[in-house]
Amino acid sequence: MAEDEEGFALALRLLATADSAAGFARAVALTEQAAAEDAEAIAMLATIEAVGAGRPRNWQRAFELLAHAAERGSDHARAQLKLLDGRTAEALLAAPPPSALSSRPMLSLFEDFASAGECGWVIARMRDRLAPAMIWDPATGLGKVDPQRSGSAVELRLNEMDVIIALLRARISAATRLPEFIFEVPQVMHYAVGQEFALHHDFLDPRAPGPAADIARRGQRMGTFLIFLNDDYAGGETEFPKAGIAHRGKAGGALFFANLTPDGQPDPLSLHAGRPPTSGEKWVFSQWIRDRAPAPT
Repeated sequence: MAEDEEGFALALRLLATADSAAGFARAVALTEQAAAEDAEAIAMLATIEAVGAGRPRNWQRAFELLAHAAERGSDHARAQLKLLDGRTAEALLAAPPPSALSSRPMLSLFEDFASAGECGWVIARMRDRLAPAMIWDPATGLGKVDPQRSGSAVELRLNEMDVIIALLRARISAATRLPEFIFEVPQVMHYAVGQEFALHHDFLDPRAPGPAADIARRGQRMGTFLIFLNDDYAGGETEFPKAGIAHRGKAGGALFFANLTPDGQPDPLSLHAGRPPTSGEKWVFSQWIRDRAPAPT
């Protein structure tokens, strides 16, 4: 059993960092091996099925594996099953209709996009995983800590995901009618009093060497989808100054906006900021979306 636990720990590290099909296959094999003894490894296999990582997505299999993990003693799986509440994948993936907030830049609102239970789940799961948030360095194309973005964040790579988070991503895909294979790794963002994400664009600057290389490899950021996970704070609006809009989302609501013009060019009107809370704390689930699938490596 100790060997299985050691193998599963390695599997989780590989699921976070594997940059090749061989590395991912090894991570899955180690997880499957550990699942003979470890209920949490079974729960991770449920996540892999829900994400469709390295295989066709299978919601029924994901739910069955969650139930098996719960039977084997996984509190993590039991809590997810409680949130699922026996609902079908079809019901869980249904997205509310959007309402238009602006046509340029394109801003759409989705009321009641996520349930209170789902929002609380994400906050509780990620609270202890936060680290200083980073911005895109135009010189290198890598992330860096910068005063422009003073909050905290965590990237939800496969080792950090679960069936509930996979459902949220799939629901975003249904709401936007955009496939998940053009989604970036999602982030959960946290802002304490006074913390903010100052005015910026989410599109990548094609004139800078680092972003230009990333655009060539993975495409341009065409859109941003935000789920507001709580609303028990003051201030903290998402502001679009060139559109004259400052939106304060309700818990469970979502905002989708375009970073490009209809002809695919960076839209300067998409300039926006996450203003600082003046009391309480603000939590947001953020999903950036590219305009095409990554180029083969």
